[in-house]
Amino acid sequence: MMAASMARLARAREVRPTAYAPRIKSCLVLFQAGGVSQIDTFDMRPHAPAPIRGEFSAIQSNVPGMPVCEHLPLMAQQMDKVCIVRSMYHRMLCHNPACYCALSGRAVGESKAVSNQTPATPDDYPNFGSVVSKFRPAESGLPSFVSMPFLLFNGPAQTPGQTAGMLGSRYDPFLVEKDPSEEAFRIEELQQRVAMNAARLTSRRSLQTRLNQQDSRLTGSGITDRLDIYYQRALAMLTTPRSRQAFDLAREPRALRERYGMNVVGQSTLLGRRLIEAGVPFVVVYSPVKRIEGLSWDTHQDNFPKLKNDLLPPSDQSFSALLEDMQRRGLLDETLVIWMGEFGRTPRIGYTQSNNTSNQTGRDHHPYCYSIALAGAGVTPGSYFGASDKDGWFPKTDPVHPGDLGATLYDAFGIDPHQKIVDQLGRLHVLCEGRPVPGLF
Repeated sequence: MMAASMARLARAREVRPTAYAPRIKSCLVLFQAGGVSQIDTFDMRPHAPAPIRGEFSAIQSNVPGMPVCEHLPLMAQQMDKVCIVRSMYHRMLCHNPACYCALSGRAVGESKAVSNQTPATPDDYPNFGSVVSKFRPAESGLPSFVSMPFLLFNGPAQTPGQTAGMLGSRYDPFLVEKDPSEEAFRIEELQQRVAMNAARLTSRRSLQTRLNQQDSRLTGSGITDRLDIYYQRALAMLTTPRSRQAFDLAREPRALRERYGMNVVGQSTLLGRRLIEAGVPFVVVYSPVKRIEGLSWDTHQDNFPKLKNDLLPPSDQSFSALLEDMQRRGLLDETLVIWMGEFGRTPRIGYTQSNNTSNQTGRDHHPYCYSIALAGAGVTPGSYFGASDKDGWFPKTDPVHPGDLGATLYDAFGIDPHQKIVDQLGRLHVLCEGRPVPGLF
């Protein structure tokens, strides 16, 4: 009874703002888990002392004045499609709170110790994709929010910010926890047995609805309402060919699959493009694949060999392929692509400022100034937004907090970033504390 009353109260209190026209239809986030070194990729310091400059050289890209790392030769030919934001910042030094902040726009603390493994909870602020799922859902038969190819964990704790949190599980992502590069890759949940045609599925669904309605213990509790939503979505996906086909990578030419890279990063990125093209509004691809291949951008040790041999090549190949592929298909006009991690790395090699002290041959966590890449959806191509200071420690101009990025993203989707949302206990919260950034996209 209390649950039902709280649910009704929440619905009554929720503010429904006046909708305004969206500028974009979809967003594809390529989340580089662990934290990418901006100094060794898109914000290099070729004239700095060696402990800052590092071992890599800068090469010219196809945009004069926008050099990139020598180990990003394919991206060097795609810089005319991206904007590099060099002034991202927040204060979360540890992975879990930093990922939470990057994926939801909310700052939740800056502890150097225990918070590093703070787990996800139902009270968390929602992922950007869950908000889009609520206010700009996909057409019937398609999921509104998809994430792959795994969930992020730090130790035993699931990283917060990946789900709908306080919005409720109905807005959680459709999770694909499989390696799309495997020969036998398929989404079992979307496969129908030969004998189970659409008519039989519809008949079973009708029977199930009648049975639920007759169970007086569930009527009015809100439980059946939530289950109905899940059942409706599952049935729609099972009976919609476009939904099943969107996950079918075998439909792509072999040459294009190889251009993205026949590895989990490349094929997950290609699958993300297929989902966007099919009409899914929001997709997150987590990479590299720490849980599957043992890789991570968290380069406290052996920063340069790890970047050169393991991390940069698949990212360079897949990101560059995505940009040229999406432009060729006209998808960049109304799709925003975000290439980002939860923070950057310290400009000085061996410098320690987090709870990790094994940085002799690597770079430590650095949330105070880092870089992300944006493409499509009105982004000024071949440009920089903001700048870091002389050695890259702090923003010099136009600082952008993840909350500001989130507010700008919501505004582009036609979602009021400052409206009130209601959690599962009926409490009101402001959706986003950041402000849309003029000129970002």
